[in-house]
Amino acid sequence: MTASPRNVVLSVDGLKTWFHSRDGIAKSVDGVTFDLARGETLALVGESGCGKSVTSLSIMGLLPRPAGRIEAGRILFRDRQGARHDLARASPATLQRIRGAEIAMIFQEPMTSLNPLYTVGDQIAEAVLQHQGGSRTAALKRARDMLDRVEIPAADRRVHEYPHQLSGGMRQRVMIALALACDPAVLIADEPTTALDVTVQAQILDLLRRLQAEMGMSILFITHNLAVVAEIAHRVAVMYAGRVVEDAGVHDLFERPSHPYTRGLLSCLPTADLLASGERLRAIPGNVPSVLSLPPGCTFAPRCDLAAEACRAAVPELVPVRSGHRARCIKVNRI
Repeated sequence: MTASPRNVVLSVDGLKTWFHSRDGIAKSVDGVTFDLARGETLALVGESGCGKSVTSLSIMGLLPRPAGRIEAGRILFRDRQGARHDLARASPATLQRIRGAEIAMIFQEPMTSLNPLYTVGDQIAEAVLQHQGGSRTAALKRARDMLDRVEIPAADRRVHEYPHQLSGGMRQRVMIALALACDPAVLIADEPTTALDVTVQAQILDLLRRLQAEMGMSILFITHNLAVVAEIAHRVAVMYAGRVVEDAGVHDLFERPSHPYTRGLLSCLPTADLLASGERLRAIPGNVPSVLSLPPGCTFAPRCDLAAEACRAAVPELVPVRSGHRARCIKVNRI
């Protein structure tokens, strides 16, 4: 179901983020559109190199300059006061005010995001002071409370420890505490469980679900792991070569995928029937094309067993398949 305009907190419309280099123009994000409703979790899914992380960096205003730039499109965000901002054209001061306070981000590897020279408490307190002001004592108390909220044991002691003194799972919890310290409306989680073992991964997902329910925040969850998507997402947008090729509710997508790429991703998942039969896991042939030299027409055509000449003639539109479900394929009604 499509969210009402009044309930949409973040709307990405026709976003194009390109990187200019000596080798040419890399069209990493090439016309991405999606809406994120209040209190909803939207998963961005796809192989490495499909543009998921670049989309998130575009939203946060963290593109490497001058190579990376937003060429077209809008990133509309509704703040707590109800004002709408186009983050694609916002001033550095506006981005600085929104980033961390109203839109926060968890990165894939906390050891590259946390400063090894400062205690975890100091790093969380710094974010609170930056956006909410107050005294350092109050900010450190907020840091301690956030560590307790993300279920880190002995928070009174851990708040004074350094990142290297914590396990991988605890460091990821610190990153969540840091991101949520200012009660953001939107949380962007970029592969937050990839480096964790499955037990800790499940704990982190449970924690995110609980905190989302408590705080009413929206989550943009970036991953290549469809098993994680089934656990946490309300809706899914499947990306391929810089474009959304399918979006739908999570149950509809898993039960009735409409794009050949989505079907290929789902066929790569191990199932009880597959394991019982002794068959090998299926794989999508080929690789994601380089964004420096995308093939004409449908970019998935070179890897698609349903491709025809018409698929290479023009880029397919993202068309409705049924209510709340769209796919970018000229043969969508034949699949």
